[in-house]
Amino acid sequence: MRTTRVVIAAIAMLLPAAASPREACPAGGLQALSPRTQQQSVWHQLSVTAELLSPSTAATGSSVRRRAVLPPPAQNFIDTDVFGKMTQDGIVPTSRSTDAEFLRRVTLDLTGQIPTAAAVQSFVADPTSSKRATIIEQLLASDAFNDRWTMWFGDLVQNVQVATNVREFYEGRNIYYTWIKQSFHDAKPYDAMVRELITGAGDSFAAGTPDYVVRQIQPNGPGQDTLDNLAAHSGDKFLGQSLLCLSCHGGLGHLELVNQYLRHKTRNDFWGMAAFFARTTVKRITGADPNNANAVKYDIADNTTGQYLLNTVSGNKTPRCAPTPAGVCPPGPPASVPPVYLFTGETPRPGEPYRQAYARILTADRQFARATVNYLWKEMFGMGLVEPVNSFDLNRLDPNNLPAGQTVQPVNPQLLEDLTTAFINTGYSVRAILRIMASSNTYQLSSQYTSGTWDEAWTPYFARHYPHRMQAEMLLDAIARATSVPVSYTVSGIGTVPLAMQLPDTTESRNNAYGRFLDELGRGDRDQTARSSDSSIAQALSLMNDQTIVVNRVHKSNAASTVAKLLASTSDPGTIADQLYLNTLSRYPTATERQTAISYLQSGLLQQKTENLQWILINHLEFIFD
Repeated sequence: MRTTRVVIAAIAMLLPAAASPREACPAGGLQALSPRTQQQSVWHQLSVTAELLSPSTAATGSSVRRRAVLPPPAQNFIDTDVFGKMTQDGIVPTSRSTDAEFLRRVTLDLTGQIPTAAAVQSFVADPTSSKRATIIEQLLASDAFNDRWTMWFGDLVQNVQVATNVREFYEGRNIYYTWIKQSFHDAKPYDAMVRELITGAGDSFAAGTPDYVVRQIQPNGPGQDTLDNLAAHSGDKFLGQSLLCLSCHGGLGHLELVNQYLRHKTRNDFWGMAAFFARTTVKRITGADPNNANAVKYDIADNTTGQYLLNTVSGNKTPRCAPTPAGVCPPGPPASVPPVYLFTGETPRPGEPYRQAYARILTADRQFARATVNYLWKEMFGMGLVEPVNSFDLNRLDPNNLPAGQTVQPVNPQLLEDLTTAFINTGYSVRAILRIMASSNTYQLSSQYTSGTWDEAWTPYFARHYPHRMQAEMLLDAIARATSVPVSYTVSGIGTVPLAMQLPDTTESRNNAYGRFLDELGRGDRDQTARSSDSSIAQALSLMNDQTIVVNRVHKSNAASTVAKLLASTSDPGTIADQLYLNTLSRYPTATERQTAISYLQSGLLQQKTENLQWILINHLEFIFD
């Protein structure tokens, strides 16, 4: 058992001084702030983190002086747009990432896994100029890619077996998860995926797509509440538009400081969106699971008739009334609102089922492609071109057509439009657009700013790569891979899976050490608690002290561990240092790090020092961030 004195001494010897990369937020968190303030907070946190993890050359006291450095050559339109804007505004980008830095980053971003030590050694030693393009293709074709992006999409549509408003139960959750994963495996076009979800029908335990509707059922109010949920959710997740507030009140008098486009929209406009779901029927079926008398499934179907009726007075929302001078619901039969797409005024074609019309119109809207590439850009670069990603203001996208007194919203409007066009032109291929992103020299820039003193004002230019903390499942899987001690997770209705990235929702495997660790790392619950990359004392304490997650995994007594296998093969401290760095940080140690590690390993019992060294590296900020 290591002592506190040993731990502190080891950290002092081997790690740079470190602090949490997150600074205090105002009470209420980012959600309590305006979109502009949220955006600036994201920029600030990324800049602070980058300087903490990879200080600029000036910050490290390097003798490298700021000089006129040409941007790396353009690999595709991303580089043309990003480096062109930097050149125009007199900003110098950093240098290209090292091979090891790039490999770890792209492997994590595309597959959610860290590379193996053997993969790092092979990649670094490979002299071919095309090796980065080759590894991108290999990662895009891997099963791990499907796991990672199934997790992402599951977060987006909030696939979870138990939520506040409704239960999918594990049967619904699992079939939904399987549909998502198979869709990524089959490289199904993203617009087709979304159309299938919006129009999903049938048994929610037998097919995945009906569970999109099931997840939005609101049982404690009038049926219109469920229709509102479906309209608001689809607007948020597929159009980058936060519409829920319009379901209770018009934009005028509420959204002037939030969204110039939506401030002109009314409750009646929102009801027109919700009306596309007015002919959707939901049949509740009990006794669906012989092993669980409380299990409920749903049959989702479509009627040929049905309208979005007004004059509702129950539920959690203010009464739905046709506009009247008195502002109260008029007597007599309730009025109705026909389906009208809020952004273009489009309506169903003659005889066209309402949900099919909505799916067709929404996925043909350029904003659908625009919002999607923004979500994907954030996954790869740490921040969206529009932040927050669900706060698009359609009046502020074009710098040549802005309302008086307004600023353009995207940090690079041309890039956002070029990405949108590329996504459409590739047939809405997620793999294709991620390939374009990963292949760009913008993505492959170093996280260290090597051109002089870093200025936080340059953050939105992407003049360096911004390290972002691994999400909870990635970090737990990284610990398992680095230590060579796997984990087995038992999943209701599925059996066992070997990776946290393969868990079908973020509430699975909760009542054990692994689940507690994932919760501490901010995996959220796909309901009331969003996924978070914020740091906490609980996270630090778990990484330092948790016997199951970390401590036992670095012991020689664990025969499968990296430490045990390494000590069985060599007693050379230089080799041990190299292999622990490769397994844990996905790179060779620097000359200074290697000599420090050798001296440390020689300063006592080799077994204990080797265990301590990997423990130290796991607790290094560089391990926790990409």
